[in-house]
Amino acid sequence: MNIAVVILFVLMLVIMYRQYQHSILYRADSKARIFNDCFALLKDAKQQVDQANLPVIKGEFSGYKVSLSVVEDTLGWRKVPPLWLLIKFEANTQIAGTLDYIVRPSNSEFYSPAWQWNGNLEVPKKWPQHAILKFKDEIVDLNLIDAFIPTLFKDHRAKELLITPNMTRFTYMVKQAERGEYLIMRNAIYENSPISPNVVGDLLNQLLVIQQQLENNQLSQMNKAA
Repeated sequence: MNIAVVILFVLMLVIMYRQYQHSILYRADSKARIFNDCFALLKDAKQQVDQANLPVIKGEFSGYKVSLSVVEDTLGWRKVPPLWLLIKFEANTQIAGTLDYIVRPSNSEFYSPAWQWNGNLEVPKKWPQHAILKFKDEIVDLNLIDAFIPTLFKDHRAKELLITPNMTRFTYMVKQAERGEYLIMRNAIYENSPISPNVVGDLLNQLLVIQQQLENNQLSQMNKAA
């Protein structure tokens, strides 16, 4: 009887080890493949990895330096971890003002600087209302982006629009961890299909218009002051 128990125990260990190894390989494959279909969206696109060993693509989009990266959000223990896509446009012309608009805030958005910003504004009426709107030192002219926000955030996967003088960044949920794996093993394992280039391309085009609007206004103000 004891031998049978030992054999059963060993078999269980072997099965658990194989499942663990499979999870590691599957997770690594998911990370490596995530931007496979997005290279064509950017000119001179190059991939590297960040400090969390997650892929980052950098390239050019319509004359702007752009980066695509992802963030694993495993801080919330009561939710299945999302995988956030961060799209960042580097400004060609430095603008005046800042803004951080976060929908469905949970106070656990570690990727956002808003929680260290003291400026608070009431959310405009036609924007999604379950949100916070913060700024630091000076607020971006909301009239410049007012027409774009409802469309950009009509998708429930949209999370944050961050604007600073030197860049604009948008945060968007592209995946959620596999529920069973996370609830049982607490492993954040995401299915390994690449991010849709159609989704990313649409977001790039919307953010391009916002960035151009902000910079064109800044140039106009500079010309008036000259």
